[in-house]
Amino acid sequence: MTSDRSGKKAARARMAATGEAYSTARRAVQARLDRPAPLAKPPAIDPREHAVQSRHWGAQTCHLVHYQDRYSAWITGPDPSERGQVYGMPSETAGRAFVDGWQATQLLHTGWDEQIAHIFLLSPSTRNGILYEAAVVNVEDSGIWVACFDDTGGDGGTRTLGTFGTLKEALEEFAALAERAADRLDHAHAHAHAHAHAVDGADLYAGVLRYRAATVRAEAARAALGDAIRRHQPSIHAGDGLQPLWHEAGLPRESLGAVLAGQEWTWPQGPVTRPPGSRRPDTPTTTLATHTVDGHRFDLVSYVDTAGARCLAIDRDGRRDASARGIQVDEQNLASAAMTMATREPRTAAVYGRVHDSVTELYAIMQDGERVDWPIYDDARNQERYFAVIADSQALADIVAVAPTGSTSLKRFFGMWFNPPPGPGPRRPRA
Repeated sequence: MTSDRSGKKAARARMAATGEAYSTARRAVQARLDRPAPLAKPPAIDPREHAVQSRHWGAQTCHLVHYQDRYSAWITGPDPSERGQVYGMPSETAGRAFVDGWQATQLLHTGWDEQIAHIFLLSPSTRNGILYEAAVVNVEDSGIWVACFDDTGGDGGTRTLGTFGTLKEALEEFAALAERAADRLDHAHAHAHAHAHAVDGADLYAGVLRYRAATVRAEAARAALGDAIRRHQPSIHAGDGLQPLWHEAGLPRESLGAVLAGQEWTWPQGPVTRPPGSRRPDTPTTTLATHTVDGHRFDLVSYVDTAGARCLAIDRDGRRDASARGIQVDEQNLASAAMTMATREPRTAAVYGRVHDSVTELYAIMQDGERVDWPIYDDARNQERYFAVIADSQALADIVAVAPTGSTSLKRFFGMWFNPPPGPGPRRPRA
């Protein structure tokens, strides 16, 4: 229970820092890449000059470096003057696996709506980790990737990574990986008495993996047949006796037109994923507001990152503290928030985010029932409206955005920190 509680807390902290949905942040915490201890004294070198392998994700890069007969992995950001994280590697093989595992983790952390195909199975064990996760992702400027985390062997999990020239090849690899994982679970189920880490209900999980492999292959086969039908379109229109084939393929006569038009029996579509950008030292920024609380300065800063995403950040005492990108709001969800919070006394919370254009006021409700109004800032560059509430996290009960059509409470984002105010209080009704 304690482990699960700490995992949920870590996921909410990540959600606050990144603006991710809770489900995405929770998966990221559960499947984070296991890393060796960092090097106490990394060599004073530029890793780019000694890298034998490099993987990139947005502004971050993971290099495998060979220097003075030793291998090390360097995870660096956009600023070349910052060393980043450096880990010793026992061998070139281990180093390449680490670098590929890092890249696979980035791909698996993309949203499910950014993936062409995915499987996600939580482990039934008490540690509540991930048993199996895989995704097919089409990444801008780098092609189609298949990433997989597989703990069906009960060995702490392995990550695999591959890039493919066609979606057909990628989907076949996705299905093959799922089938191999199912084989391991079936073997463990058949010899449960000899496996200390056997998965409860292994045959059920194996069945789900085989089912997903079969459905992905079926979708691919149907798309390939659709391509063939479209290639033979002149013959089909000429009526050369191909009609009996449609019955065998399960294609109703009335659906043939949609197939020929490319509206049905096509390859699964997914967005081209753009890796997250970064805020570089020379990135133009706008300071929308500055608040000084308990001797600390909090700046609400907006900018556009290197990937073109509209971003909002809190800088604390002149240093970057937390940021969120691509914050979404609509007429039903009038406001969306991220959060940064000091972990030592005083426990000052900076809740910041975006509000819909229809929002007319935003206020905080304190534990004693007091209402405190906070301004909304129009950002000319990003063409969005932002806010920041800086308060004692133990005294803050709720934040409410109000529009003519209703209101939205932000307490749902950070319920673990907010508590309801005592008594009826001057609360506005939720939308």
